Amino acid sequence: MANTVLYPGDTIGVVGSSANAAMLVTTARKMGLRVGAYGADETSEALQLADFKAVGSAKDRDKLQHFAESCAAIVYDSDRVSTDVIKFLAQFTRIPQGSDMLEMMQDRLLERAFFEQLNVNIAPYATIINLDDVYQSVNSIGYPCVLKPIQKEWSHGRELVIKTQTDIAKAAGLLDWGTYILESQVAYDREYSILVARDQDGNQQAFPITEVQSVDDRPIRTWVPAQVDDAVAGEIHRVASEVAKNVSYVGIFEVSFYLTSSGAIYVKKIVPAPSETGYVFEAAATIDEFSEHLRAIAGLPLAEPQILTPAVTASFTAGQLSAMRTQWQLKANWHFNFYHLRHQQDNETMGHIAVQGPSVKPILDQLDDTGIWSEKSDNAE
Repeated sequence: MANTVLYPGDTIGVVGSSANAAMLVTTARKMGLRVGAYGADETSEALQLADFKAVGSAKDRDKLQHFAESCAAIVYDSDRVSTDVIKFLAQFTRIPQGSDMLEMMQDRLLERAFFEQLNVNIAPYATIINLDDVYQSVNSIGYPCVLKPIQKEWSHGRELVIKTQTDIAKAAGLLDWGTYILESQVAYDREYSILVARDQDGNQQAFPITEVQSVDDRPIRTWVPAQVDDAVAGEIHRVASEVAKNVSYVGIFEVSFYLTSSGAIYVKKIVPAPSETGYVFEAAATIDEFSEHLRAIAGLPLAEPQILTPAVTASFTAGQLSAMRTQWQLKANWHFNFYHLRHQQDNETMGHIAVQGPSVKPILDQLDDTGIWSEKSDNAE
């Protein structure tokens, strides 16, 4: 790919409605770019912050085309953006992230085929069409396991954890929605993540490995530096580098991993966009993920991220807001980031805090002492 450079004053478009969209708009404007944002809700933070906004749905082809023709390039904010929209926009302007990696990571079968092509360790799985498939496959996969729709966008409310044979009958109604996969639930000790920036010439720049604590597959806390031994770190870097070599993609992507008590490493997922686990670098490093992402998109040389201070980020939900208001008055070292998302439920993430300190452990201890992120408070919400 020829190196196409965006200069200050050039126009970049942002598509998406997550917290990342607003952060991309803000970062692009700091870089001197003119920014447009496209979305269905004109009151969203990204559209409010942009230099110009286009209000329309994912099906409004005329508005999408006009938006694309107004931008020298377009970025998308998350792995939940419609692949069809990205393919349509790409007819009228450059989308350096492309649609190939996005399409692959939205389909669990395509995703696993890619992992198998790279010869990386993934949780055992089987393709499920009907209830008989579940009964047959569970014998080789074992308990506990999870039934998940092939298309990730349909996952909400349509996943089933199977702990015993009696649970299998509950899958009957779910399978009417289409093809599923049955995947083993790997018992793991630690969870790690790595961000990699890939430029237009295929050069790659990895961020330091982060350690992650998740609840219900949602990252709750992320920290650097991670406690990770050299052999594990080496394998994480190797896998991330192999991914970068085998995709047509420009920008930041995330690869996350499980580490078992026996030292086995499993690839959990790839996110072809900036990631929540990367928020920690704004507090900890010489460059944050959004700046690096846009450097790659704009054809600038990639910066080498270096840790300046240990830091932890911890997300909080609307239901935890009362507890956060108490800490607002008490914690001198907590830096609050609110996402300003509309119409939020109590269990939805509405922001995060970033905390710096001399080392990770006292920061985690300080967070634990508040009780906000304890298992009891999570279950209470």
